[in-house]
Amino acid sequence: MSYFFKPNDMENHFNQSPLNFRGQNRLYVLKVIKALHEIPRTGWVDRGVQNPETVGEHSDELIILANHFYPFVTNLDKMLKIHDWPETDKALGDIRTDSLCPPERRWTPENKYKAELAAMEKICLPLGVAGDELFQLWLEFEAGETERAKIAKQLDKLQAIKKAIFYQTQGQTVVAQEFVDYNGPKITRPELIKAMEKAALRLKTKTLVC
Repeated sequence: MSYFFKPNDMENHFNQSPLNFRGQNRLYVLKVIKALHEIPRTGWVDRGVQNPETVGEHSDELIILANHFYPFVTNLDKMLKIHDWPETDKALGDIRTDSLCPPERRWTPENKYKAELAAMEKICLPLGVAGDELFQLWLEFEAGETERAKIAKQLDKLQAIKKAIFYQTQGQTVVAQEFVDYNGPKITRPELIKAMEKAALRLKTKTLVC
């Protein structure tokens, strides 16, 4: 993928929706989104997955899930769109804190939060008031205390499980049950539990269950 996009080319490849920036702010946001689509998800890279999902693709799938299950939750899609923006900082990337990560590369949640907080502040600053609003939305996601943030985090877990199941059924070097065991207990909403269980049928049937 070329690193040198003209403005129109960038809009054709990377969609800022549900954000709605104009002018120079739009181009700035598109560059952030483009960067996310160039960062492979570390968990898949660590497992040797071929052509692994990018952070940007992960965010796109989360928005699809959000619009399917919770179209009535205001700004949930925006929260998911920006929740991984700090990972565009080249000093950070897709940091792992989970217990499945090799200890020598595992960050503590506290250090991850501090580093990503600084990165998100820097990213949002050029966007002015709109950037302040996105920054507050990111803080809300990180805190995980509002109903919206709780839904966002559970969708995040569900998407990882569904992707792991997909990779395993495609013959990739992924053990999906690790994700079910690790993320499954964190999913408590009945509709998402049902979706997780439906997806898990693929481990037995190896057929597409949508």
